[in-house]
Amino acid sequence: MSEKILLGFEVGTGEPVYLPLHHLAIFGMTQLSGKTTTLEALISRSGLRAIAFITKRGESGFSRCNIIQPYYRPRADWMFIEGLVNVALGEKIRYEPGMRWAIIKVSKNARNLREVKLNAERMLTSAKREFHKQVFEKLIAYLEIVVPELERWHFSERLELSDGVNVMDLSLMRTETQHLVIASTIEYAFQNLDHVVIIVPEAWETLPQTKMTPVKWVAQQFIRKGAAIGNYLWLDSQDIGGIDKTPLRQCDNWLMGRMKEAHEVERILKQLLGMKVHAEEIQTLPLGHFYAAIGNQVKKVYVLPAGVPEEVGVKVARGELTPEYVRDVYLKPRLVEEGDEMYKQLYEQERKKREELEKQLANIQKELQEKIEQARQEAYRDAMQKLEAELKKLEPLKALREAFIKAFGVLTAPSSELGQLEVEHKRLVVKVHHAGDKVVKVSTDSVVGQILYCAVKYFRDKEFTTGELNERLLEHGWNIKPSTLSAKLSLLVNEGKLVKTDRGYRLPKCVQFVN
Repeated sequence: MSEKILLGFEVGTGEPVYLPLHHLAIFGMTQLSGKTTTLEALISRSGLRAIAFITKRGESGFSRCNIIQPYYRPRADWMFIEGLVNVALGEKIRYEPGMRWAIIKVSKNARNLREVKLNAERMLTSAKREFHKQVFEKLIAYLEIVVPELERWHFSERLELSDGVNVMDLSLMRTETQHLVIASTIEYAFQNLDHVVIIVPEAWETLPQTKMTPVKWVAQQFIRKGAAIGNYLWLDSQDIGGIDKTPLRQCDNWLMGRMKEAHEVERILKQLLGMKVHAEEIQTLPLGHFYAAIGNQVKKVYVLPAGVPEEVGVKVARGELTPEYVRDVYLKPRLVEEGDEMYKQLYEQERKKREELEKQLANIQKELQEKIEQARQEAYRDAMQKLEAELKKLEPLKALREAFIKAFGVLTAPSSELGQLEVEHKRLVVKVHHAGDKVVKVSTDSVVGQILYCAVKYFRDKEFTTGELNERLLEHGWNIKPSTLSAKLSLLVNEGKLVKTDRGYRLPKCVQFVN
């Protein structure tokens, strides 16, 4: 780690300009000033680890970086919730009557935003005043957007940093979710890490002057106390006017690049410690050129990009080469090569996320199937218990049924040349003939006999399903467990006494039933 970092070379003289390690603010027009290239160069030459964030789709990020998973730690204190609502409303909470009171109420004893939402819904149902109901309804409507958005993403539980710049891609997240991730990351770094630089993007949005956000709470603490353990906050913004002045007051290093808007130009001129510069010069600063207010000095500097030889930087500072030459010769080829590597990291990260989601989906499907099977078995068991109860009520008719069977028996079919199988039910004997087989006697005292008896009696010339067979068995008071019934049916099929069909089962053809 270096206490002084080579920033670049003074325009005109080519003398090296060094930047002491401290909190930093950098301003300039996006794509035209070279802010990201400057920050990457400073990190690479400082020896520190840094955390940066991509917050806009298509944003040209760091060329040399390690893609890391976004970190988020759930919070539900009222100040944190108020910051979120400020982001949603686009104004300070004090302009929304009753909202702070409602936030304090719903965040009490809550551990995360979902519990805050549940508290708000419960208080809405019990609210008596129409004014309170409206406040809770607004808060719930906002949380119904934020909570599902948070649960949509997979967050890391800790930060694992590599040397150099570590980037979290937040470009697909809502603004509120981006604020939550950035705030959680700053808080984690403050509590657990040292000698780390946090690069806050779009500081005019994350650290606005007119309202509180989740990032402001932790950024103020970080920038006031972090330097003692080597932690620094670097603010990246397109302009100065919209940023809260509390963190800016802690920055001793200011880098100010190309700016067109007149009011912003005036703000830059006021930060140059009395140095006389025409407004037009600020508006026409070339790529990579900044006015650097370092401590008590101000210098116009060409920032040396990472990986570019120092002698090339000196030539650009002296006007012998253009910054576009450096961009095209040194930076663009590297951006293509290392950009491909960055996208490989992004692809690998997304692949791991997809695999994790597929595993979670498979577990959910398995649990759902188990619950369905359990519910089916419970429903079947309940139905059988009810049926048994109903059958007990019919017990007096049992003797009458048996007398009827003894008196009338079953229908018979013409005899066959095939052998015979006898099914005996007390005095009733039913014979099923099969060629060459010996006579086999089966009694309805056994499960096999009960199955064959019902098959002969009710399904002599047609196929039947297990369910249809079970209904007939129950009519005779034979309650056979599904697993036992299935096993006995398989046994009869293997023995050739039943035939398996697409629909279910049937008796073998060319059979004769004899009383």
